[in-house]
Amino acid sequence: MNMTHDTDFEGLDIAMLALMVSEDVQDRPVLMDGLQLLRDLRLELRSHITASDDSGRREQLLHAFYHELKFSGDWQHYYAPENCLLEQVLTQRSGLPITLGIVLMHLAHSVELPVRGVCFPGHFLLLFPESKPVFIDPFTGEGWDHARLSLMLRANLGDLTRMDSKYIKEADQRQILSRLLSVTKGCMLQSGCLPEALRASEVLLVMNPDDPYEVRDRGLVYEQLECPQLAAPDYSYFIEQCPQDPVAAVLKAQLAMLDHEAIILH
Repeated sequence: MNMTHDTDFEGLDIAMLALMVSEDVQDRPVLMDGLQLLRDLRLELRSHITASDDSGRREQLLHAFYHELKFSGDWQHYYAPENCLLEQVLTQRSGLPITLGIVLMHLAHSVELPVRGVCFPGHFLLLFPESKPVFIDPFTGEGWDHARLSLMLRANLGDLTRMDSKYIKEADQRQILSRLLSVTKGCMLQSGCLPEALRASEVLLVMNPDDPYEVRDRGLVYEQLECPQLAAPDYSYFIEQCPQDPVAAVLKAQLAMLDHEAIILH
């Protein structure tokens, strides 16, 4: 596994980290090929960036990314596993907000353009910290003003939700990778790729070892893999840590059923 407790999540390049995640999830080597694709992409981009100011470079970067380099959001197969795996996103030049955002962050850093990631509810965004902060949707390349941010926030969290700075704060790279892994886990589960979903859960638990919700999710994957003896300890841990969570009652019943099935088998 590439990701360990000692990984320098803030010191390494965000795209390199995403390739390491992809390698861990697939359990096959993709890092070196992915790094070569990034090098090729930087060379393609270089001639398109001529402005000396941040605003001009941002506009040139976005135009080049979507029009010259031909990247786009994959509307038709949004939850396809390949949209979560960075080396495949680099090859097919389409992906999800989080993976396209990571590629854009890498390219922005390569031309010395400041950019930050924002783990906005339901949709990863990029923040360009200019004199007036600019929020960009990496899925489309469009800017989001305050009205659009408020609209999308209510769409994801409910009509009574009001815009707050906590929703648009800058994310560190560890948080971005956690978001990427959570999205990857969901896409793998939806596509029936259970071993890959389990490996995504395992990497998340390397990054957040005491998170009861991640432990619970790993248990759910174990159960789908028909490994109830591995699911049971994870369910027990979640119930112990989060006894008031509504899901705890469901998992208690599930544990009782697993115990009953174990008695019958023996």
